[in-house]
Amino acid sequence: MDLYSAIQNIWIIIVIWSFIYLSDYYLTIYSAKMQREYLQEHISYGGSFELTPQFQKDIDAFRLVSPQFLIRWLLSLLFIYIFWWLSIILKQPRLFYFLVGALILREVAVHLRHFRNLAVYFNVKNGGGLKGKIEYSRWFVLKISAAEFLSFCFVYLVFAIFFSSWFFLGGTFGCLVIAFQHWRLSKRAVASSQVVQDGV
Repeated sequence: MDLYSAIQNIWIIIVIWSFIYLSDYYLTIYSAKMQREYLQEHISYGGSFELTPQFQKDIDAFRLVSPQFLIRWLLSLLFIYIFWWLSIILKQPRLFYFLVGALILREVAVHLRHFRNLAVYFNVKNGGGLKGKIEYSRWFVLKISAAEFLSFCFVYLVFAIFFSSWFFLGGTFGCLVIAFQHWRLSKRAVASSQVVQDGV
């Protein structure tokens, strides 16, 4: 395979990334609405439906246009373009594949979670299937999320080794970063809950 073949299609990659990145935000809003309408009486997540603190207010308010989200999207496009340019200058297309894998394959994991959630919502909406109520602690939700992203790390790492792929190696790294972030947030949530308990 010619390592330079895909790196020449920078605009296609930017379009694909834009679609995936934007769809993540709007699927999150839609899922949050569905959760509030059909699952709120059965499942509580111990806080915002959104796990990323920076977007929680926008998602909770179902804000279709989020200035912060748009700024991050535009910055990500600039970052991809600059990284692509450096990869061309340094003649290291593998670096660009690593970056694209880290971004896109991380979003693949996120989108699979969206699709799973939507399947639950539609089944509950159409046929019920849930009884009682589960209340998740915030630290528990974050720790389970970290474990889920870590499982994607192992899957992508197997593909990276089997295919000698920098793209899948990037995906491994991208999911590892998210797993670490959610694990760290879970530790903070545990500490916060202990402070509240001690103060009662």
